[in-house]
Amino acid sequence: MLKYGLNALKAMPRLFSYRNDFDIFTEDKVADKEFYKTLFQNLLGEQIRINDVTPLGCKANVLSAYESQSKNDKRKKFFIVDGDLDLITGTNRKEEDNLIILDSYCIENYLIDEKGIIEFLYFSNGTESKEQLKVKLNFEKWLNYNAKILIELFLNFALLKKYGGGPIIKNANEFLKQENKQTILDKIKIKKYSEQIKKDIIDQLNILGFTDTDNVYTKEYEELSKIWEVENLTLLRIVSAKNYLLPLLQFRMNHCINKSKALFPKDTIKLFLANNSKLDRLEFLKNKIK
Repeated sequence: MLKYGLNALKAMPRLFSYRNDFDIFTEDKVADKEFYKTLFQNLLGEQIRINDVTPLGCKANVLSAYESQSKNDKRKKFFIVDGDLDLITGTNRKEEDNLIILDSYCIENYLIDEKGIIEFLYFSNGTESKEQLKVKLNFEKWLNYNAKILIELFLNFALLKKYGGGPIIKNANEFLKQENKQTILDKIKIKKYSEQIKKDIIDQLNILGFTDTDNVYTKEYEELSKIWEVENLTLLRIVSAKNYLLPLLQFRMNHCINKSKALFPKDTIKLFLANNSKLDRLEFLKNKIK
């Protein structure tokens, strides 16, 4: 829920125009301003002044602000929205003018970066080298463990949304298990969840009047799986980092440095990674803004 009304938020950049070379409107909450500011400073460097970002709450709000912007306003501005499930089905609206649609599920997806994670572990641990922590993190193997089952889940999410059935995306914390003294994703629980989403898709197809719904589902799913092959980069792009990758990373970090049950706060991790990750996968955004 927004602390201020949408119109008030849209007007805020005018108050701080002297602090910024241009205005950036994003999704999320006002409380995320520091995260976004840090991210853009890391991405754009010191040559461009970005001290304030305006989060407008949800994708619909950002798109509304984009549509209602004054054509007479010569101030440079950008409106940035998540790719979300529409990225998977290719149903996002096309980019135009100063509207930018992320090529990953959400902004947090770009934070899942080996360099930034190792930096976080290095300063949190204080007794082991970055090389030792890199071995413990085993970044690519960790991604690979989660890739297939989560990609399947999000392909099903995307199909359910395409046919008007939701979905409500649960958090990874509902699908965890203990194994070899670490907390990891329980693939059996996720598989059952994914099967339930598949059933919901078929039920929705029946409601919409489709015949031979099992074959319709199978064909649709196979087409998406050809576009989004099971690999680590696909995981990093189409699976929500906010709901899945970051929560799982919290447990992975604890395991790497033998930390107690208390997890590092998600906002702390986000801010650190925004400041220390390479952000190579956001190069397209940097080029559009610069």
